Amino acid sequence: MVGAGVLHFGLSLAGLPAWSCPILAATGVPCPGCGLTRACMELIRGDFSSSFHTHAFAPIFLSALLLMVVTLLLPETQRIDIITKITRLETRTGVTAWVLCFLMLYWAARLIA
Repeated sequence: MVGAGVLHFGLSLAGLPAWSCPILAATGVPCPGCGLTRACMELIRGDFSSSFHTHAFAPIFLSALLLMVVTLLLPETQRIDIITKITRLETRTGVTAWVLCFLMLYWAARLIA
């Protein structure tokens, strides 16, 4: 999953064609993540305003992707330590569920607007 995300993001950054949203192609309705790649590219280029207007979850997505890539590159003992800490955080706070709930609300607001 991380590899596919990095590949898609890298192709987009290089200006090469990457795959389009299958949900948008099949239904004509944008998915909750539509625009995230473009927003992350704008964020990396320093265009924070455009990034936020394209998709408000770009900083969260980019941070999570970066954390996953860095974690995968670490030695096994450090990788397991980070995974354990993230699992503890998730168990105590339910942060993933909260982010997904807010993403769904954000998506619904974008569909209505």
